[in-house]
Parts: sequence; structure tokens; C-alpha cells
Amino acid sequence: MKTVFFFFLMAVAILPKLVECNELSDAQKQGLQLMREEEKLAHDVYLVLYEKWELQVFRNISNSESRHFDAVGYLLETYDVKDIAFSEPGKFQNQDIAALYETLVTKGAKSLQDALEVGAYIEEVDIKDLQEQLDLNPDETIAAVFGNLLRASGNHLRAFTGQLSSRYGEYTPVVLSSDVYATIVNSQFECGNRGNCVVPQGNCNNQQVNKPKRMRNRGNRNRCSNN
Repeated sequence: MKTVFFFFLMAVAILPKLVECNELSDAQKQGLQLMREEEKLAHDVYLVLYEKWELQVFRNISNSESRHFDAVGYLLETYDVKDIAFSEPGKFQNQDIAALYETLVTKGAKSLQDALEVGAYIEEVDIKDLQEQLDLNPDETIAAVFGNLLRASGNHLRAFTGQLSSRYGEYTPVVLSSDVYATIVNSQFECGNRGNCVVPQGNCNNQQVNKPKRMRNRGNRNRCSNN
């Protein structure tokens, strides 16, 4: 089954004057750090599973997770939050995530079905945690990034469950409620910001007065590509 993935899409306003950061709560700062390591978890696990099973869906989505990891990194820099993520694959500051990594790669090595179920589970966790972060009512920049990450995770969940249903049967959600899961998997693939992927260069700590943020467009002007 051919699965289409979308480029991660993220929108940030271009400001003509000095950008000032809103002060984040401790919960929001911890949330940024959590999502940074969760995106790394997904990337690292999917790479291991691709090497094991050589199924393209794992490679495609691992590439997407790398972009998501970078996007959260921009937020950490922008809001001057400490980046706790290691560069070494499979290594994490958060001990719960470190233990989860070992559990998931072990399960994913058992069979291709187990590997695809691992992928679906990771995306369920991402969706739950991203929604919890959005429920904290972040400012529009964080909300835009997390909203696009949430849409991308929905796309990835549909990709993994589509693979499972075509090969082994229907997937049963582990983290999400049955109603939330059904809504997501029965929805169409989504893209954000009308196909334009923009990433800020620089941050609110180094913007100059009367100079707008420079943006890097990684999207397709006519359609959404991989998320």
C-alpha cells in the first residue's frame, strides 16, 4: 500500500520590530523539553526499525521526526529554555523515555507486525502529549508549531495503522480513547499553512529592531508533501 507523507509544516509570523518572548510557565518549559525528547525517541526508534525491516514507511517518518525535533529545538532557543536532548542515538535525559526506547526497540525487533504496532503506539503518545501541551494555552508561535506537529502525528498514525490493516488486521489503540482514535484514523491526511513550511532563523533574543525574521521555505507551493 502506497502511503503519502506530508512535509512538516509550521507557520510563524514575520514581525517588523523587536520580537519579545512571552514568559513561559514551568509546565510549558518542561513540555518543550518533553516534546524535544519525544521527537528524538520517534526518530531513533524508527531508524532502528528501518534497519531491521527495511520498510520504507519507517525511513520516511524518521526523516519527518528529524524535522519535528529541529522545530522544537527552535522553540527552545526562542524561549531560552535549556535543551536537554543528547545527540547520541538512543540516549535520553528523561529516564522514562530512555526505558521506553529500550522496550520499543525490543518489541519492534520481534516481527514486522510488532514494529508497525510500535510506530502506531509512538504516534498515539505524541498525539496525547501534544494535545496536553496545547491545553496549556501557549502563545501563538508555540501553538502553531505544536498544532502542525499534532497534524503530522495524525498522518503518521494513519500511515502505520494503514500498513497494519492491509497486512495483519485492525490496530487497537493503547493510549487514545476509541472515539478519539477513530476520528483520527478516519480523517484525511492533513497539511498545515497551505503547503508552506517555514522555519524561523534566529530567535527573539537576537532579532534586530525594524528587521523582520528571515524565513526558510521548505514546502511545495502547489501541494503538501511529506509531513
